[in-house]
Amino acid sequence: MASWSILSLFALAVVTEAAIGPSAQLTVSNVQLSPDGFTRDTVVVNGQFPAPLITGKKGDTFNLNVVDSLTDKSLDTVTSIHWHGLFQKGTNWADGPSQINQCPIIPKEDFDYKFSVPDQAGTFWYHSHYRNQYCDGLRGPLVVYDNNDPQKSLYDIDNDSTVITLGDWYHYLSTQAPGVPAPNTTLINGKGRYSGGPASDLAVINVTKGTRYRFRLVSISCDTNFIFSIDSHKFSVIEVDGVNHQPLLIDSPQIFAGQRYSLVMTADQDVGNYWIRAQPNNIVATFDGGLNSAILRYKTATVADPTTTSSLSLTLNE
Repeated sequence: MASWSILSLFALAVVTEAAIGPSAQLTVSNVQLSPDGFTRDTVVVNGQFPAPLITGKKGDTFNLNVVDSLTDKSLDTVTSIHWHGLFQKGTNWADGPSQINQCPIIPKEDFDYKFSVPDQAGTFWYHSHYRNQYCDGLRGPLVVYDNNDPQKSLYDIDNDSTVITLGDWYHYLSTQAPGVPAPNTTLINGKGRYSGGPASDLAVINVTKGTRYRFRLVSISCDTNFIFSIDSHKFSVIEVDGVNHQPLLIDSPQIFAGQRYSLVMTADQDVGNYWIRAQPNNIVATFDGGLNSAILRYKTATVADPTTTSSLSLTLNE
């Protein structure tokens, strides 16, 4: 089922909670959501979209019990989960690709994923690895922190609030899409607006003037790549795909499906509201009406849409 409803603005909001892990239960189920104001059936983890942030520390063992509670016959009802970017040394059985490393989990059954991260830290993500199921919603960020991070002196804040997900969103169900469908919406932290749709809520990232933030930018996209930027702000790239990087000053990285960046941004502008932009390559590439956008809001700023403009000169192109 897929339809637009005014109720979606209120009753079917995107649900997000605190991070979980390294030991947790992940219940995969179906709900109707409208992250962009268009209501459709989805696949979620613990009732959340995007799926909850999973965190751990370098050296941890992750114990993740995945329960298949899928019931919607219009979508795939079996599943498996891949932990994208983790090496799985000695635990290839826990890597997740269905029909390759494991049989998919069937409804009313569960599977225990157990793996260690002895020598990795950084920004990762996880997603369904059964057909195109992750495009229906089963996708979320995963962060492995390093207590001895050699770049820790470069930032002040690195927590749940500084993880930013970028994703494309489809009004077609993955099981019913004709050929390769065009995405309808850019979602930033699970929220967005589509062309011709309602003025749905946009994601807001709150900052305090003078503070340095490590933004962990995660593309949980199915297909779309984005040019990411925040008006009037620059970034220092310090990590790419789980590997530390010598700081590189930019104002706009291009990010493809599955890629991750750690971007250090100093909140050094006047107190106010600034547009966060994710220009897509295959969705309506306008920012009019808040499309492809979110909001960076300084502490004590008025709650309002930004009026800022974009001027880029240091794009990091792939």
